[in-house]
Amino acid sequence: MAAAKRLSEAERKKEIMDSAAKVIAAKGLGKATMEDIIAGTTLSKGGVYHYYGNVTEIFKDIMIGGIDYRNNIIKEHLAECEKGGESKFMAKQLVDKVIDNNPLMPLYVEFLIEKKRNPELNNIMEELQEQTKERFKAIWSDDSGWLFDPQMFQFVTDFMNALIMASDVLDARENFKKNRQHLEAIFTYLFEQVKEKTDGSL
Repeated sequence: MAAAKRLSEAERKKEIMDSAAKVIAAKGLGKATMEDIIAGTTLSKGGVYHYYGNVTEIFKDIMIGGIDYRNNIIKEHLAECEKGGESKFMAKQLVDKVIDNNPLMPLYVEFLIEKKRNPELNNIMEELQEQTKERFKAIWSDDSGWLFDPQMFQFVTDFMNALIMASDVLDARENFKKNRQHLEAIFTYLFEQVKEKTDGSL
């Protein structure tokens, strides 16, 4: 009989996150428990707690994975970004995110809903926003500092989150897909406004 394959740390964490994603999708972030998550893995209780102390820690790693997922898509399409056309390019990428129906989106929506009930999750939101900024800076050239204007970054984040909520909770995704040119025009306008007010330095 062949010995069972020994999982790497990355594989174990992925198994834990996969189980957590299923539990959160089924029960909601506020009602998900470590016991539920552990039950969905092949790991022992101690094995899971070796990597994560609570549901929030697991969820944060799931969301960071979502940031990487989106940034990888942006990297794949960077060749389409023409000099001077950064605003339109980013507008398209953000609308793609709004209407994307990947498995992480319902979890993110659940997070936005639960954040209202549990203000402690605001810390996670701040961390995720900082992670997003740092990963974006690694992608963009030094003359794209306008993307990180603090007020605009927060406004665009809030606006995009509202659209994501509408896509999922209000079933507006198909309507947004049909009218994506209007959404892209709004984001492009916002970016052009902030470019005019900043010198582009990071």
